[in-house]
Amino acid sequence: MEKSKISRRDFLKNAGAVAVGTAAGTGLLGLPGCATGPAAAAAPTAAAPIARGLQFEPETLGLTPGPSTAEINFTWYAKGGAGGASQVRLFDEGGTLLQTVQGSSGGASEGKFTHKASLGGLEPDTRYRYSVSNDGTNWSYEYMFKTPKTGRFSFACVGDPQLTQRLTNLQGAQDADSKFFSADRSTAQGWKDSMAMIAAAGVDFVAGVGDQVDKTSGGDEVEYRHFFAPAELRAIPFAPAVGNHDRHYPFLYHYNLPNEQKFEPIVNATNNNDVETGTAEAAGHYFYRYNNALFVVLNTSAYPDSAAAARPYIDRFDRTLSAAVNAHQGTYDWLFVQHHKSTASVAQHVADRDIQYYVEAGFERLMDKHRVDFVLAGHDHVYARSFGMNDGRPVNTGKDRISNPGGAIYLTATTASGLKYYNIFDAREYM
Repeated sequence: MEKSKISRRDFLKNAGAVAVGTAAGTGLLGLPGCATGPAAAAAPTAAAPIARGLQFEPETLGLTPGPSTAEINFTWYAKGGAGGASQVRLFDEGGTLLQTVQGSSGGASEGKFTHKASLGGLEPDTRYRYSVSNDGTNWSYEYMFKTPKTGRFSFACVGDPQLTQRLTNLQGAQDADSKFFSADRSTAQGWKDSMAMIAAAGVDFVAGVGDQVDKTSGGDEVEYRHFFAPAELRAIPFAPAVGNHDRHYPFLYHYNLPNEQKFEPIVNATNNNDVETGTAEAAGHYFYRYNNALFVVLNTSAYPDSAAAARPYIDRFDRTLSAAVNAHQGTYDWLFVQHHKSTASVAQHVADRDIQYYVEAGFERLMDKHRVDFVLAGHDHVYARSFGMNDGRPVNTGKDRISNPGGAIYLTATTASGLKYYNIFDAREYM
């Protein structure tokens, strides 16, 4: 039987999806060459700002990976700065100024401005301080980050923080059925708790799989402030994916993505002919390399209404994967894909038509074509892992330690803030 004719229900039966996870709503992944635990370098303990009499305080400030570990990207959001300096100063751990780089700025929502800059020439296993400015005169506090060692590294995978608008109202509350609550039972504090646990685990960066915030139409800057509130995000790079709740211009304002591939928006009935939604659905295809692992981020946030409508998106995915693989031939041992809508999950979204159309249009065949090792996703607010899969069938049924599985392993992450959890899919409801 051709894979395009295998239903998602048959796929999941073949995959033997297995629940996995940790208490914090995050997954910490370790592989040969991608180590967790004692082998990983400890995250900086100085994530909190170091005061030196500097005056500028951006509303949000975050790091994203650069194209390689020798580079890092910055994005900050603040009042003013149109056509201004948009500068970053880099210091060594002792405070000696190493370089100052000029970035760029642009208008954003609420009359604010987005500022982006990139730094290169970073040494491995080295602590740096940095400070940002809108005008080259008034500077932020100095924050600290650490580059990974050569070789072994670790990262965390987080799904669907989906930060809500207020701290304590019902909309912003954690799932009432949760086993673990933050102190005030808010998603904002739950996300802070998760990031604190991630930092304590000593990871080098965080791979997101979408739905960083909740409000889809137009976005909400309060939610973005909640997302960037954890101090750890000033020290640990975060690589986001576009989720269905991130389909708005503010996603473009708040992240500085490496090697982003440019595609024309698809604006049609599937996104209500909305240019903002179509623009966000075309964004967020990019890649970066961490030592011996290549990460490719794809945007599966759109809602195709047929397999034919899904094929242009599959073409984007293929072109992004091809660009990444061609750019890094012979430099990586592991290939990861990050995206939002899991095609191998076990909960509420298991029977969604749009995801089935991605599968029928060739999403998993694409993973096979490019010999992807791990596919990291979210959307379904549940933990799940497939067996090693090739051509829609399991090729390795190991459940604990797997060596050379011979196909892609699909991992689904749950909510990293405790917003809501979905029940395991009951096939009897669809018979």
